[in-house]
Amino acid sequence: MNVLPRVMNCVFVGLVWVGAVCAGPAGAACDSDIGGFVSITGAVEVQSADVGPWTAADLATRLCEGDSIRVGERSRAAVALVNDAVLRIDQATTIRLIDIAGESKDESLLELVKGVFQSFSRKPRKLTINTPYLNGSIEGTEFIARAGADSAEFTVFEGVVVASNAQGQLALKPGESARAAAGQAPSLQLLVKPREQAQWGLYYPPVLSLTAAGARQPALQEAADCTAMGHTSCAFTALDAVASAARDADFYILRAALQLGVGRVDEAQADLTEALARVPESARALALRAVIAVVQDDHEAALADAERAVTVEPGASAGHIALSYARQARLDLEGARAALRAAVEQSPDDALAWARLAELELMLGERRAATSAAAQAAALRPDLARTQTVLGFAALAEARTGAARSAFEQAIAFDSADPLPHLGRGLARIRAGEMEEGRRDLEAAVALASSSALLRAYLGKAYFEERRGPLDAEQLAIARELDPLDPTAYLYDAIRLQSVNEPVRALRQLEASIARNDNRAVYRSRLLLDGDRAARGTSLARVYKDLGFNQLGLNEATRSIGLDPGNSSAHRFLSDTYRDAAERVEIARVSELLQAQLFQDINI
Repeated sequence: MNVLPRVMNCVFVGLVWVGAVCAGPAGAACDSDIGGFVSITGAVEVQSADVGPWTAADLATRLCEGDSIRVGERSRAAVALVNDAVLRIDQATTIRLIDIAGESKDESLLELVKGVFQSFSRKPRKLTINTPYLNGSIEGTEFIARAGADSAEFTVFEGVVVASNAQGQLALKPGESARAAAGQAPSLQLLVKPREQAQWGLYYPPVLSLTAAGARQPALQEAADCTAMGHTSCAFTALDAVASAARDADFYILRAALQLGVGRVDEAQADLTEALARVPESARALALRAVIAVVQDDHEAALADAERAVTVEPGASAGHIALSYARQARLDLEGARAALRAAVEQSPDDALAWARLAELELMLGERRAATSAAAQAAALRPDLARTQTVLGFAALAEARTGAARSAFEQAIAFDSADPLPHLGRGLARIRAGEMEEGRRDLEAAVALASSSALLRAYLGKAYFEERRGPLDAEQLAIARELDPLDPTAYLYDAIRLQSVNEPVRALRQLEASIARNDNRAVYRSRLLLDGDRAARGTSLARVYKDLGFNQLGLNEATRSIGLDPGNSSAHRFLSDTYRDAAERVEIARVSELLQAQLFQDINI
């Protein structure tokens, strides 16, 4: 969105530490809200239950029983409902919220008139989806529903769906899809990679500063200005007005960047092909193609395109920003930071480059440098969502929870489709003791980036803190499936298993987490990874103690302190281990306890 929400006294509902829903200008009054918008990009409208006019929606719009939602071409949205479901809605989609269950009801009903949506729900409540050719009965699941002009389709990621019509029915399991055309029974399809059906929901980080697009045509500059203010529909309208004969490389590059912003990756790639056909050495086109490859895990292609972009135009920040993502994907954080430092040296007025540099500094544990870079970005463009997101995480790292939350909320207002500020606000709320609200924000973040293993792991940990099994185990299992090399889910699952008195399985998960520790180099520096390894070692020591292997526990705790002498948990555990030791180690126990107290957080 281009402005902050006009109504600040909002009721927060939704997902993964979630979006704002308040009485707003676009929604009609009703007895009780049934949900609100987590994210809006482009043209999104709401029609009230009494079949009134279609009105533009924003993050402050309230939803009532019977309301319809219409998402326009080259747009998308996410809606959080009171039945703990989040709907990720694709372009050209119309749905009607017929009967959404609150606490007093166990079953919800909605109608998919046309288009596509993905549902993410954690509550074991029944949901019925009506489409023109196929109906679905769903219970506590994650799925995609699609309704076309002559057919309908359900694809299941998790849970159970019964797809039926007058000609027959099918019970679908994860990885299965059912399709039915007019007058035909549903047919079963098995999918090797079912989550590829949700490619339109992926988030592509920005690499172009569109305010400095360098457009020579007034229409292109108008489109860039609309985008800078958050008006993507206005930008596409301006581009559509450009005559075919006048569509040069700049046109296709700008339209590709806009297409990525609304999840239209195939269209963006086609535009980039056209741009490179006209200017084969276009650094901006190569940079955009590189970031697509990063998101789609084609690290070799990403690095090749990014390096070529920097080579052909060293003074353009887009190539350096893309190179930072390509190097980060290959676990080279220092190289990624070097690319960003070159970017801000070449283009000191590029706020996006400064914001990205702040991200890298924070990943490397340089909080002061991160805050300084983020402040520079904010001075150049305070309305840039990425800037506010980095300021939020920097404040969160310094335990300034209020400042972090404020920055995240501004970031959501500027770019509600980015999952990172939703994650950050969720963590800030949890740190402030607002567990349920924070968990809802995490759910929203997962809905916006359902293929992120790290977000799934954080959500699983939140469910564990709320004692919501087996949801915690399910999310951690999905996280391990999405990224078998990320140690985070293994660590959280070990903690969960230890809490339910399964120390042997916990030991295996901890050992797996330790073996994968360096894979988090995509996010963390060597020093921070050593700290991560020390934390895992401390947890492993506790498991050894539960199993009666006290000496192994003592060894592991000592090894953790060697890796991270400032780890208060390691010192505390070693103190507890000495307390149970038969030898006379009272002085050592007291020394370790004192060090634990000195190193622990000041507010513990």
